[in-house]
Amino acid sequence: MCHMWKVKESGGCLDKQLLKELAGQLKEVLSGEKEVVFSGGEPLLYAGITEVISQFKQAGLKVGMASNGVLINKKIAQDLSRSGLSNIQLSLDSVYPDTHDFLRGVVGSHEKVLMAAEYLSSYKETLSVCAQTVISGKNINELIDTIEFVKNSGIFSHISFMAVTTPFFTVLDENWQTHEEFAFLWPGDLKNVNSVIDRIIDMKKNGYPIANPVSHFELFRKYFNNPKLRNPVSVCHLGDNVVSIDPLGDVRMCCSLGPLGNINTARISDMLSTKEIEVLRNKMKACHKTCNALINCFFKEADTVG
Repeated sequence: MCHMWKVKESGGCLDKQLLKELAGQLKEVLSGEKEVVFSGGEPLLYAGITEVISQFKQAGLKVGMASNGVLINKKIAQDLSRSGLSNIQLSLDSVYPDTHDFLRGVVGSHEKVLMAAEYLSSYKETLSVCAQTVISGKNINELIDTIEFVKNSGIFSHISFMAVTTPFFTVLDENWQTHEEFAFLWPGDLKNVNSVIDRIIDMKKNGYPIANPVSHFELFRKYFNNPKLRNPVSVCHLGDNVVSIDPLGDVRMCCSLGPLGNINTARISDMLSTKEIEVLRNKMKACHKTCNALINCFFKEADTVG
């Protein structure tokens, strides 16, 4: 589902001192609830990540992380807890090792992510540990068992779902799911898709620890039935709520558009105060693409009304 590992190393990464300065800048720039999420790739590959998390926490920002869990041992779990991390999403593609390891591409990763969750669960009073599952054709018939496992395991706070979209770091058209290399990722049996989603919604209504609202699963249903469908009344809200910074320091409000600037050479407050920002926000609101961000990470209930 992600081919970032094939990308040639660009050399270097963001300076730790620069990230500490960024923490203060973001506090000044962002309004409302402020949260920073470290993701990747794998954020735990960054040396000194817990020190950086602490700096953002001290700046008054809520801090989350998305990780595959492979690098987390007892010491790292303790360090993450002490850093002030509020939540962590661990990739769990299936309760069954063969499926998870196949989708992760690493034998033994299932065992490691469960050990990571167990280590982190020692700090569950202050750190929320979420199982993050991507719905695909490979695991759709295992989702119910995975939810049952999360509910009964005692090591996860809850489970959250995303729908498989165009594999990251690939150059594919909007019909990516018809390409031979990736067709297995698409859940093509629509009757089965609808049945599984119905069961998950019932579990949600019956108190299972599922983070997504029911409306999100209804969006998944529409998406799997027609991946090109975009609700005509939905409006992209990313320009008003989200800023992304890549490992090179480029700042974007939309990954499909060019950068606003780079934190190595300019303050983020200056980038977000230019006249061009409102033009860009209006351009994003006029966009009607079926976007991975709105389907998954930045889903908003209001987007599905109508």
